[in-house]
Amino acid sequence: MSDKHVVRIIGGKYKGKLLPVLQAEGLRPTPDRVKETVFTWLQNDIENAKVLDLFAGSGALAFEALSRGAANLTLVELNSDNASNLKKQANSFEETNQIKVLNEDALNFLKTCSSKFDVVFLDPPYKLNLLKPALKLLLEKDLITNNSLIYVEMSSGDNESIAGFEKIKEQVSGQAKYSLWKKSSFLF
Repeated sequence: MSDKHVVRIIGGKYKGKLLPVLQAEGLRPTPDRVKETVFTWLQNDIENAKVLDLFAGSGALAFEALSRGAANLTLVELNSDNASNLKKQANSFEETNQIKVLNEDALNFLKTCSSKFDVVFLDPPYKLNLLKPALKLLLEKDLITNNSLIYVEMSSGDNESIAGFEKIKEQVSGQAKYSLWKKSSFLF
C-alpha cells in the first residue's frame, strides 16, 4: 500500500494543493469534474458548515469543503492505513483543530454520534450496500436538520430512494451517479 497518487483541491483557500492518496482496493477519489459540479451545487451552503465525510476514502470532498470555508470536518474511514494518511493530510492544513479523522466503521459511528451536520458526503463502497442504512441512521439518530444537504454517490446502474429524503439534483459521470439530497418536506 505504499504506492501513492494525488488529488487536487480545485477551489477556495487551498486551490491547487495536492494531497497524497493511498492506492487501496475500492478507493475511488472523486474526479475534479464531479467535485466542480458538487461544489457549485453547495456554493451557498458550505461556508461555516459542519461537514461529515462518512466514507472518507481520499478525503477529497471534505478537504475541498474546508478550502471553501467549512467550519469543521469529521472524516470517518474504516481502513486504518487510509485513516492514518487522512490524519497526515489533516495536519497539513492551518485549521488542524477543526478536522477530526476517525478510524472506525461508518454505521457504528452514526449509531453513537450526537452531533448534527449541515453537509454530509456519502460515497460508500458500491458493492457493500451501505448507502440505505447510512441514510436511515442519519434520520433515526437526528444527525441532520431540515436544511442539511447530503451528497450521495452510487453506481450509475443503481436507483436508490429512501423514505424521508428527496433528491434535489442528480448527474451521471461514467460509472458513478451522484446527487444532492435533503430531508423530505413530505410526511411519511
